[in-house]
Amino acid sequence: MDLVIPREAVASLRVPAVSLTDGEPAEPVTVRPWRSSLVRRSAAVALPFGRQAAERVRKAQAVQRFDALVLGPASLITVVCGAVAHGWYWWKLAFSPTPYAFFFGFCALHAIAQLLDKRLIPPQYPRQGKRGDLLVREVPQGVAEQWMALDPRVRSQSPRD
Repeated sequence: MDLVIPREAVASLRVPAVSLTDGEPAEPVTVRPWRSSLVRRSAAVALPFGRQAAERVRKAQAVQRFDALVLGPASLITVVCGAVAHGWYWWKLAFSPTPYAFFFGFCALHAIAQLLDKRLIPPQYPRQGKRGDLLVREVPQGVAEQWMALDPRVRSQSPRD
């Protein structure tokens, strides 16, 4: 089950003391939600994770920093350079594989980001949507019910396919 925490509820969120991953007793860990934009920074939120899940969350935060500081800017630079090269060769009416190399470089960077996302980031890591709502995926049914009982603004959402 997925939990949706509205933007206005994040600041005054009442959190049960059970892990989002398995329902065991847990202490809150402060995390920055995975953002939907490179420009907007998301506010930190404290969410409960078990000991093993907390270690995965720390790794996920390192991946998020790597994505924001390296992969994002490298992707942007690759796209801009590819567009400039494409325009240059189009203007010269010449063929060159250079713009395509930039395109494949961008695809490789995107594949690396997706692989890191799938392998190192737990599904329960909060993600910030475009409107500022937080989405926490794959929360056990009992834990989700506790969250919704403590804070009626938190709602469940059927998992996306």
